[in-house]
Amino acid sequence: MFNDIIKFGRELLIQGINNSHSGNVSARRNNTIYITRHGARLGDLSYQDFVPVNLKDDKKDKDASVEIKVHRAIYLANPEASAIIHCHPPHAIALSLTCDRIIPIDMEGKYYLPEIPVIDECVAETLPQILSKHKIAIVKGHGSFAIGKNFEEVYLNTSVCESISKIIVINKIVQMTTRLNDPPAGGVGQTNNSAAADKFVQTGPEEISG
Repeated sequence: MFNDIIKFGRELLIQGINNSHSGNVSARRNNTIYITRHGARLGDLSYQDFVPVNLKDDKKDKDASVEIKVHRAIYLANPEASAIIHCHPPHAIALSLTCDRIIPIDMEGKYYLPEIPVIDECVAETLPQILSKHKIAIVKGHGSFAIGKNFEEVYLNTSVCESISKIIVINKIVQMTTRLNDPPAGGVGQTNNSAAADKFVQTGPEEISG
């Protein structure tokens, strides 16, 4: 279990889904939650970075990640879940600032995550219920929470979420560039229109789908 967490924590950093100290992960075994300690670096974890806490009370929470209350609430509401990854994927966070859900436009994204909900606050009262219906959710301006039966599943959905978001952002940039350059059919011209670019940056739809 810990070897998987260490491996995928490193992968999240390599992929740019986390920065040096962002995010936290946990695993549940019976009535114990093993969660990364406060301040742990997910890209360079060791066995000493995991804190065992109680599933049903907070008596051992002192050294755990500040998100332990959210992790506990998610596990209690989703008894089939055995792993949680909380990350700060930059493209997903950027999209979350202007939408209430992310709809993939790429084929792989549609297959794995047809819809990614965005919620306003990271609260233990609402996030667990959303994750009972979705594999992953984004807290607006904060980051993603993904749940699953093992860390490979949760890592996959976290990675796909950021890939979906990156493709949407790149597609928006391509669309903007094409409009600004006003190209002939089959080609791209080289004109500038900063006013249109500013309007694109400042305008955000309720639903992001490319």
